[in-house]
Amino acid sequence: MIITFAFILAGLLLAAAQTTLLMPGPLWPVSPDLYYVLTAYAACQFSVCRGVLILLPVSCVMDVYSGTVAGLHPAICGSGWLLLKFMSVKMPVRKPIYQLPLVAVSHLAVSWLAVQLLGVVEPEAGAVWAWPPMLFRAGLVLLCSYPLFRCFDFLTIRLSGKLSLFKGASAQAGNQFRQERRPQA
Repeated sequence: MIITFAFILAGLLLAAAQTTLLMPGPLWPVSPDLYYVLTAYAACQFSVCRGVLILLPVSCVMDVYSGTVAGLHPAICGSGWLLLKFMSVKMPVRKPIYQLPLVAVSHLAVSWLAVQLLGVVEPEAGAVWAWPPMLFRAGLVLLCSYPLFRCFDFLTIRLSGKLSLFKGASAQAGNQFRQERRPQA
C-alpha cells in the first residue's frame, strides 16, 4: 500500500511540474506529458487494481490543473492504460526492448483519440491533428520515459525492501538457487 501512495504522490508532483514549470502557456508545444509516462509505467508494471488506484487521482488532478474539457485527462489516462496493458501482455519479446517505443506510439494513438474526442465534444476549442507537433510531443515523451522509468523502478525497489543500504552485508557468494552441500568431516 505504501508503493501505491508513493506513486500517487509522485504522479501529483509530475502533474504539478508539468502544468507549472514545463508549460508557461496553454498552447506551449514543448511540454512533455509526464503524467502519461506514469500511466505507461503503471500499465506495464502494476496490477489492475494498483494501476487504477494510482491513475485515478493523478488524472483527476491533472484534469483540474489543465482547465480543458472536464474528464479529458481521465479519459486519456484510462484509454492509454488500457491500450498499454493490452499491448504489453500480448508482446512476445522482452520488456526493455519494446517498452519505451511502445510508450511513444501509444501516446500518438491516445493523442489522436483525444483530438477526435475534442472535435466532437467541443468543436470551438480548435483542436486539430498536425503530425509535426504531435511527433515532437511523442519524442519528448520518449525522451522523458527512460529517466522516469528508472526513477520509478528505483522507487519500487526501494519501497518494497529489496534494496539494502549495505550491499556487502546482504550479498552471499555462490548460486542462490542451488546450494551445494559439502560432506561434514
